Amino acid sequence: MNLLYPQSTRRNWAIFSLLVVLSVMIITLYFREGSNGILHGVQRYTVNIVVPLQSGVSKAVSPFKSAFRFVTSIGSMRTKNQRLEKENSRLRKEIASLHLTDSENKRLRELVGLKRKLDLSTAPAQVIGKSSTDWQAVIVLDKGRNEGVKKNMPVIVDSGLVGQVIDSSPKACRVQLITDQKSGVGVQIISTSETGVLQGQIDEKLKISFIDKNSKVKKGDEVVTSGLGGIFPKGLYVGKVRRISSRPYSLFKEIEVESFVEFAKLEEVLIITNPFPRNPYETKER
Repeated sequence: MNLLYPQSTRRNWAIFSLLVVLSVMIITLYFREGSNGILHGVQRYTVNIVVPLQSGVSKAVSPFKSAFRFVTSIGSMRTKNQRLEKENSRLRKEIASLHLTDSENKRLRELVGLKRKLDLSTAPAQVIGKSSTDWQAVIVLDKGRNEGVKKNMPVIVDSGLVGQVIDSSPKACRVQLITDQKSGVGVQIISTSETGVLQGQIDEKLKISFIDKNSKVKKGDEVVTSGLGGIFPKGLYVGKVRRISSRPYSLFKEIEVESFVEFAKLEEVLIITNPFPRNPYETKER
């Protein structure tokens, strides 16, 4: 018995050698015979059988491949969608921020233009609070005594008169709007030079009192501050006459004024800080 080469190993080598010899013989015969030879015919026959089978298998497997690709792509699609949603959210925030910035810049430009037109000392301020009841029309500004803001100082915007400071703390002040029921502003109708008192109403309308019933005032006439009373300087724009009526036995006309100030949307204002001479007939506060 040969211990170096067991019987199974010798048998494997014999089979391998035989297969090599057969392969060489088949390759040699394949290249020596013509295209009409037996081996070429077997090749063509095999191809004709295998190709349709491969095509059928490919068609049958194709939907499963597509489904597999779809399933495997869901994760990446979800990640991509999340990334796009975050990008859209970021872009929406940027657009909203740009709109706010543009709106704020527009308002500030209007205030700067107004400040240049007025021969008055003014201080810009931002609205940081508003009245919480229906019985008063008051806003809170971020300027106070530390910035020289005092009681009775007028407050304006480019579109007209806003109101007056009614009290101030070191860092803030409260402003009574002209639409407040307790507000009273001396005004003048430009076309007739007549003066009266502008008062707020519970419905936030503005009415002028003490205009003679024989007045020639017309709808659309412009109204400005008269300068009477020692608080509001003369000539600050208030609005236009909207409606005129009169009662049979009344000595005065009832005149409603339209203000172009958007009181509910106020954000930036100007405080007029010029000192006005005190009315010598005004009662001193105790």
